[in-house]
Amino acid sequence: MTDATAATTVPAVTARDRATWAELFFDLVLAFGVGQVAHPVAVHPSWPVLGECLLVLAPLWWAWVDVVMAMNAVHETTLQRVFLLLTALTVYGMAVAAPLALADREAALLYSGSYLALRLLIGEAIRRECALYTIHPYRAGLAFALVLFASATLPAPWREICWAFAVVAEIAAPVVLSGHLRQLAFGVNHLPERFGLFVMIALGENVFAVGAGAAHGSLTPSELTALVLAFLVGCALWWLYFHLVASAVAHALRTHPTPSVVVRDVLSYGHLVLVVGLLLVSVGATRTVRSPLHIPDGLSAALLPSGAALFMLAFCYTRRRMFGAASATRFYCGLALVVLALPVWRLPGVATLAVTTVLLLLVNAVEHWLISSGRQVPLILRNRSFAGGLTAT
Repeated sequence: MTDATAATTVPAVTARDRATWAELFFDLVLAFGVGQVAHPVAVHPSWPVLGECLLVLAPLWWAWVDVVMAMNAVHETTLQRVFLLLTALTVYGMAVAAPLALADREAALLYSGSYLALRLLIGEAIRRECALYTIHPYRAGLAFALVLFASATLPAPWREICWAFAVVAEIAAPVVLSGHLRQLAFGVNHLPERFGLFVMIALGENVFAVGAGAAHGSLTPSELTALVLAFLVGCALWWLYFHLVASAVAHALRTHPTPSVVVRDVLSYGHLVLVVGLLLVSVGATRTVRSPLHIPDGLSAALLPSGAALFMLAFCYTRRRMFGAASATRFYCGLALVVLALPVWRLPGVATLAVTTVLLLLVNAVEHWLISSGRQVPLILRNRSFAGGLTAT
């Protein structure tokens, strides 16, 4: 069954318009989980550690997406508040176990057991209140949770192999099972707000981690410079998202011929990439502020610019999926940041941070000038199927 057919056969459900206080409390617990996922990379920056952290982040992300979608389709009741508090407890268990989830058997059991409990709660809420699926079918999500829980008792490296298989399958599920997705009534204010809040959580992790890392006494001039630059990077990333993107997502949900595509490709996939980029920026900025004149190597040197590049290029993907073309300013800035992340550059951390800051501020300034003067931001990577169709606000 296609999305278009589902839209004509599934009864309409009134979507929620704004976030509730219970949802904000749920996000508060999630913020702890995001920090826990980023911690191992900050301590031991290496490709294997980064891969493990992404495997731990993915189930947390998809569970959060499903909770958001379940709450999007219903009005708040006491039962729904209890549901959110219970899901927050399971996320809390996942967050506590996150740093050692793939290295320690007990931590793996706590993480996967909490995730399984979360999946069961989501399924019960959907069955009773909505009787429809979330961004990917509930049975698939539950199956992946069962695989994670069963693999927790396996010895290394089988635990990591099974875990990776389940996570990759879960990430691919929205595309593979797209023909079976059922149509939701999407809240054009609620969903952009909820996903924007997750971006705010990731930005907050940058502010907290960098500030906490610098709070060790008096700061040297180089450390103070790096601290200011790191804060400006956070401001620039905030502006890049909240100045235009949040309203553009709401516009796309209202006008796109298939809103479920926006939910799947822009909110679910695109925002996962945005969050990963922000976490890399947070770890890279934290390490730079601690040792601004040190010349890092390997992954440590690439964390900050590659995270910023991922953040910028994700905008190109999401805008093309929403409106058929990507912003040239953000695309070329992303490419410049990719070049900056290449191992041929052996610069002190504060120099890499300074160049990253200048590039991000420059994109903001150029886009602000173009829009405020009535000019159009240049577009590239056009999709001809959108010709004469949607335009961003």
